[in-house]
Amino acid sequence: MAKKNLAKEPAKKAAAPVPASKQSFKLNSNSFFALLACLLYFWLHFVKDWGAYDAMGSQWMWMVGLDMLVIIYILARKNDYQEITARLFKNIFSRLYLAFFALAGISIFTAINPTEGWVCYVRLIATIIAYFNIAILLQGRVDLFKILAQILGIILFIESCQAISRFIEDYETTKLTDLILGLQGTTGNKNIFAAGLVIKIPLVFYCIHQFKLIGKILNMIILGVAGVAIFLVNARASYLSLVLVVFLYIVFCIIDHLKEKKLDRTLLRLGFILVPLIIAFFVQQIELSKASSQQGDDTSYGTATERFASITKTEEGSNQVRFGLWAHAIDYTKHHPLMGCGYGNWKIASIPYQRTITTDLYVPLHAHNDYLETFAETGVLGGLLFLSLFVCISVFTYRTYYSKADDELKLVSVFSFMAFCTYAVDAMFNFPIERPIMQMFFAFITALNVGTFIRARDQQGDEKVVAQKNGNFKVLYGFIAILLLIPAFYVTYQTYKSLVLQRSVLADMNNEPLKMDYKEVLAGFPSIPNLSASAQPIAAIKGRYLYEAGKLDEALVLLDKGRKDNPVIAYSEFIKAGLYFKRDVADPGKGWLDSAFRNGMVAFYTRPKAKTYYQTLVAVLARKKDTINLKKAFIEFDTYRHEPLGWNLYLVGMVTAETNMGKVNPYLLHVADSGLHVFPGDSALMQTRIAIAEKVRLSNTPTVDLSKQDEANRNFVEGVTAFGAGAFEKAAGLFLKAYSLNPTNIGALENAGICYFNMHQYDKAILYFTREIASKMSSDGKPEYYKAVSLLNTGKKEEGCPLMQIAANKKYPGAAEILKTHCGK
Repeated sequence: MAKKNLAKEPAKKAAAPVPASKQSFKLNSNSFFALLACLLYFWLHFVKDWGAYDAMGSQWMWMVGLDMLVIIYILARKNDYQEITARLFKNIFSRLYLAFFALAGISIFTAINPTEGWVCYVRLIATIIAYFNIAILLQGRVDLFKILAQILGIILFIESCQAISRFIEDYETTKLTDLILGLQGTTGNKNIFAAGLVIKIPLVFYCIHQFKLIGKILNMIILGVAGVAIFLVNARASYLSLVLVVFLYIVFCIIDHLKEKKLDRTLLRLGFILVPLIIAFFVQQIELSKASSQQGDDTSYGTATERFASITKTEEGSNQVRFGLWAHAIDYTKHHPLMGCGYGNWKIASIPYQRTITTDLYVPLHAHNDYLETFAETGVLGGLLFLSLFVCISVFTYRTYYSKADDELKLVSVFSFMAFCTYAVDAMFNFPIERPIMQMFFAFITALNVGTFIRARDQQGDEKVVAQKNGNFKVLYGFIAILLLIPAFYVTYQTYKSLVLQRSVLADMNNEPLKMDYKEVLAGFPSIPNLSASAQPIAAIKGRYLYEAGKLDEALVLLDKGRKDNPVIAYSEFIKAGLYFKRDVADPGKGWLDSAFRNGMVAFYTRPKAKTYYQTLVAVLARKKDTINLKKAFIEFDTYRHEPLGWNLYLVGMVTAETNMGKVNPYLLHVADSGLHVFPGDSALMQTRIAIAEKVRLSNTPTVDLSKQDEANRNFVEGVTAFGAGAFEKAAGLFLKAYSLNPTNIGALENAGICYFNMHQYDKAILYFTREIASKMSSDGKPEYYKAVSLLNTGKKEEGCPLMQIAANKKYPGAAEILKTHCGK
């Protein structure tokens, strides 16, 4: 057989790449699986909570399982995906992302709670592997982008219709605030839900920009409906994102016009976008105005214009909270610049900053700024690596758009960048890094943007051809990914199981006593996570169930473990204080009360706005007869949480302590009267005052006429009621009658003086304040203050100023200011 003369055969030219704009959808096994995989990632929108406390438990489990399925497919395609895998790993964005991923993992070893760090880290594993999976599957398949963009547009339409439907159905029967807070889809948070809507808007823009007339009309309808939903949800960060996306699209159209010089087409494109949004804006204005006026609801939510106006108000409540959270994260980073508190541990590190801000056991789990929270959790280097991802995508978009790549690639780059900008804005004000739907979008849009950048460089000949020997990148990636995903799936499954039980347990925690069986709780909680969704140590929660079941020694073991899991919330110390108190009641004199005192003090002064902590400490101090610390605890609680409960518990505690000492001081009646003056008409305080009066009577105080005590109490209560109604003259008479029947009730005398003061009968007021001062039963400077003001109002400055000085020395509120302005001191 003759051999071919290869030297004479002309060399074959390499086929030129087909421009993306000329590609049409071709169904083959790889494109089909790429489409299917993306659809399954998008299905996260419809994964509900599956009975858990939060839907993110089931959603993260879905995402990890899907990551594993895609990895198996990629590895099964023997001769496919090798080159793109290698290119992806050599891309600067991927390397920065991997560097951040590695540093976040290292930070877990120095974390406050490494277990919680690992629970959060598996979410980062799921996200970064989703990024690589989607980038690998979609590389070179620009033809799929139109289909995927339209699918996301349809999902946006479904979500928006559901939100609008709920609003229309419920706004007549539900308060506007509750209704808007309930518009959260499957995200668990209205802000994240709104961000999930806005992030799809650029993809709808793309469909309007590229499709023919019918497609444009269809997507204009989607845009209008979505606009109404976004405006109704009242999330200001999403308003900013929407404005930014519209602005970016306008800029894009202007730049495009400068190239093509076709004004009519540019105006038409802008009209297709702006008209539906303008209509949506006015529809929302009408609906929210109608709902608000119909209900007369006192709410921070309102029309879009009202919410827009509140963005710049620094004194507005939620703005102040966010600024405070940001300041805390910045301060923590300054003090822990190397490794921070550990990935996922900001929820613990933030607690000391909030000790005098948040009430009870509420914990702000996030800094409401993913950038600052990342700095606080992973240190300065970790924060800079995280920020570099956003810079990198911006640079990629610029370089792709001004490259010689074909137009379709440029469009994919530009519109994916717009979607990325909405994520960047949401990360500035919320916590999308925790929510699976937002992380799926982060993976999707960054994979698109990086993929178009690589393809654009390839079209220009800038992307180096990867040698065949580097094909082992795919196998190495698949092997490492599976090694990470197996434990990740275990952790996400255990977290989901925990959240299922937490749905019942966290509701039960508000019951006193607990209703659930401790055996069910102990057996139901897996070993991971060790913190609840509200950052309480699960070991301590189990310890409380054992404590209430009477298994005190077993409870102590778990409570000590819980303290290590979250050392700054003092929940274990709170339960231990109650446990030791219970032991002392059952078996006094064994040192249990001292243990209750130590734990109660730690718990309360760690969280001085926690009502249950204060209540437990008051009970312990009352049993210990420690009136000095009782007063200190009351002042601390009242400083940060000024409400009748603090006064009432203090009075009850003092009465208990003094009863145990044998005699109740009549001065407590004066304290009760002061409380009723501050909180007029409070029934609990009024009942406590009556009880104190009875205790004073039973103490056989010589100055009390026992036969007239009940009548004195009735007159006093009627006087308080009359005072609250503004009937000062009637109230004064009732108070004076109460005082005449019970001379120990110095508060009645003081209240009579205040009645005359309010009626501007200063001479009578001075008379009764003088008698109160002479009794020496008042120590707070109040009678001196009111007598001084009465004297000043009658022109007797020489007599009034020395009294005002006494009131100021006793630190009575307002005395120092009056002394300065009217007495020149």
